[in-house]
Amino acid sequence: MIGRNAEIAELSRLIAESRAGQGNAVAVYGEAGIGKSALLAEAANGGSSLVLRAAGVEAESELPYAALHLLLRPARHLIAGLPPGQRAALHGAFGEGPGQASGHDGAPGRTGEYGAPDRFLVGLAVLTLLADLAEERPLLCLIDDVHWLDRASLDALTFAARRLAAEPITMIFAGRDGAEPAINGVPELRLSGLARTDCERLLAGRAAGLTPEARDRVIEEAEGNPLALLHFAEILTPEQRAGHLAPLPLRPPGPSMAGRLEHSLRATVRQLPERTRLLLLVAAADGSGSLHLVLRAAQAFGAGPEDLEPAEQAALVDVSGDRVRFRHPLVKAAAYHEAPLTRRTAAHRALAGVLDGHEHADRRAWHLSAAALEPDEEISAVLAAAGERAGERGSNASAATAYERAAQLTVDRERRAGWLAAAAESALGAGQLPRAAATADRGRRLTADPLLLARLASVRAAVEAEGDDPAPAAYTLIAAAADIVRAAPADAASLLATAASEAWFAGDRGALGRAADLLESFAPQVDARLTGVVAAVRGMERVAAGDPAAGLPLLRAALHSTETGLGHATPLMTGPGGGAIDRVAGTYAVFGALMTGDDDAACELAAARVAACRRHGLVGALPHALQLLTQAQILRGRHAEAAASGAEAWQIARDTGQEGRLRHLHGVLARLAAIRGEDDECRRLAAQAEGSSRERNGSGWGGCALTLLDLVRARYDAAAERMAGILDGPLGHTVIVTFALADHVEACARLNQVDRATAALARFDAWAEAGGRPWAAAVAHRCRALLAPREEAEAHYVAALAVDPQAGRPFEQARTRLLYGEWLRRARRRADAGTQLRAALESFVELGAVPWAERARTELAAAGVHAAEPGPPAAGAALSTLTPQELQVVRLAATGATNRQIGAQLFLSPRTVGFHLYKAYPKLGISSRAELTDLELGPPV
Repeated sequence: MIGRNAEIAELSRLIAESRAGQGNAVAVYGEAGIGKSALLAEAANGGSSLVLRAAGVEAESELPYAALHLLLRPARHLIAGLPPGQRAALHGAFGEGPGQASGHDGAPGRTGEYGAPDRFLVGLAVLTLLADLAEERPLLCLIDDVHWLDRASLDALTFAARRLAAEPITMIFAGRDGAEPAINGVPELRLSGLARTDCERLLAGRAAGLTPEARDRVIEEAEGNPLALLHFAEILTPEQRAGHLAPLPLRPPGPSMAGRLEHSLRATVRQLPERTRLLLLVAAADGSGSLHLVLRAAQAFGAGPEDLEPAEQAALVDVSGDRVRFRHPLVKAAAYHEAPLTRRTAAHRALAGVLDGHEHADRRAWHLSAAALEPDEEISAVLAAAGERAGERGSNASAATAYERAAQLTVDRERRAGWLAAAAESALGAGQLPRAAATADRGRRLTADPLLLARLASVRAAVEAEGDDPAPAAYTLIAAAADIVRAAPADAASLLATAASEAWFAGDRGALGRAADLLESFAPQVDARLTGVVAAVRGMERVAAGDPAAGLPLLRAALHSTETGLGHATPLMTGPGGGAIDRVAGTYAVFGALMTGDDDAACELAAARVAACRRHGLVGALPHALQLLTQAQILRGRHAEAAASGAEAWQIARDTGQEGRLRHLHGVLARLAAIRGEDDECRRLAAQAEGSSRERNGSGWGGCALTLLDLVRARYDAAAERMAGILDGPLGHTVIVTFALADHVEACARLNQVDRATAALARFDAWAEAGGRPWAAAVAHRCRALLAPREEAEAHYVAALAVDPQAGRPFEQARTRLLYGEWLRRARRRADAGTQLRAALESFVELGAVPWAERARTELAAAGVHAAEPGPPAAGAALSTLTPQELQVVRLAATGATNRQIGAQLFLSPRTVGFHLYKAYPKLGISSRAELTDLELGPPV
């Protein structure tokens, strides 16, 4: 390796770190021929690690898990030892099972919307399998040509790469600059052209005999590209090598070095005998490297093994055993594109003719596709079947491509629309939103079938919901649902439930009312599990209209509309805009609990959703379930648990590419940061939640978090103005904004803006009375105390504090004690003030509300009351020193779960679980797993 000392040193450092137990990954990018593959080969030769290799193959880019299958071949013997859900997911991905999977506890269940393996659960299975293999010796995974990797393999490998922690594993990806898909979340290493001195060294060793003039000309034209250097030197004639070069360039003109190199290589291919060119064409069209298969197909052109010799002599291919390998992917591209279209299609037909048997069905389908130059109903059906198989294996991207090609090859408009609908749904499931929208639009223009149009509308709405304004998505879904009410009431109800959610965050009362009217019009036909949803949608409309007395009782009905068994898999529309009946009902149950202020029910229902996702391996659905749980835990005052739930939700949402979910989570986590007094973090998270959509995706949490932060920092003007803007905007009726009305009252009261405070109190009072929650009544009393005359204020404070602290929100009660203590100090009742302020201080400290505790200490000092020094840590106080991940791990370990069982639940490798336990023990003051049972750790989630 010439000129790559820095890059080799960087890879060597990463490999050394992984051998020491710090897993890592890196993506090497560069133009074609720059030396990526050579760098990977050098990394493989640098030590004693076990090396696994795979490379993307252009001809296999639509074959589900083709690259993953190749990479994991040396580890196949370990698959049987995987946790049941992961084992079934991996078997399903490889087409070796029915697509069913068991949960982490072995209970049967589905792992995807259609019983297909959850693509991220496959990634977790890859992580566990690699970690198991690395127990034998350190592991180096080299994945070349990722720009041609099938999307299913890339998703699984990227998921695993992002979650390497304590494993002795290094994963190195290599791909071309600017190629899609990118490997998000993995550090990059970019290769540039070689320096001139390095180019001279390379030519001196590989192309000796060049005159200085010829050498300089080659270096100039190659632009530091090693492959170009060697190729341009090789194609020089003896006269040119002696320095007699024409003024014309050695390379043909073109937009990129890859294009220019391929053009030059095509000229080299043209010089070969015809049967050699035909044999190379077949090998390039095949792409698998199977010499036996290539020779069988090449018989159709009269080519045989002897015709490979000229290509070997020209150093275009290497033949070893039963494998034929092109010297470089650009050589393969040159061999393929140099042939005219008719011969390329003939090569694909020949390959399809020799690919028989079920195991080759997908390869055969794609060769038939490549050979089809006009509509063909038989090949269309073959491609559609390939799409169905890809979907069953969890490869949505490949399924989308197969269905799109099936649509191209049929002349039947309805059949084409159906294939496009399947393609759009698959693209949505793969997270390819622009592709999903464009495909759905094409399908919509072809059909008048209301059921098909509803499927297409569901896809379109899911894409629209990711934009700045969710209102269009709501209207799209309402219109689609109206057309299928009679034919498919269950699907219509699901569409309307989703439409109501989008309308809620858009602040569009008209759309909410229309969704509620439609649902009620066919309520008797709705699945029993959705009866609570019907009531809840009307309740949402009433709450948004400012009538909580009518709305909240209807929302409470959703709490009883679902059981905790959320693992059913009644398939409806897929993607962000749809889901199973149970998921719709379950989401509305949690929402009903949150909106009515029933925090205990919200925690319980959300925890049940999280447990179901873990049990059935629904990695993609878990961040939303954890987000709901985080919200409920924050409101209930379980801040440490909320931090753990939120951190896991954020990590998995990031690892699975859920950008919309991340925006929402940023808003939720901003509130935790505000409570803790992490000012910069709060502002950062709130800004990321808001984005360009006025925080509709964050449902107001970010803005309300900033208001809370302003309030504790005594920036009352900023708090009041921010809340006024939120209340007047589209999110003024949402859950967190309703609860933040009390913050607005306090800020306005501090500013003596009585009218604004009174108006905010009236809104909160109406909601509190309708909801009937004791904690809400206590907060309403606190707000009245802030606005009441001196002689009436104390009665309201006393009434607020009369509520059982176990019945509500401890953070709110501590704030009430703080305000009451301040009031008592101003009334010169120092002893009474000290009692309230000390109680507030203790609560704030326990809740981790640092700036609020500081305010309580300041008030105690002003009252002349000594704040007691912190005593010995309370039982369980050491938990605050644990990271969110460590907290989850130790709680599960305390139940007796093994590292492997814990890893299956938290989507971590067993070694990473052990690493977190090792880090947690000293913080907890223990030295073994057995001692965990003596600690009050709280329940695992």
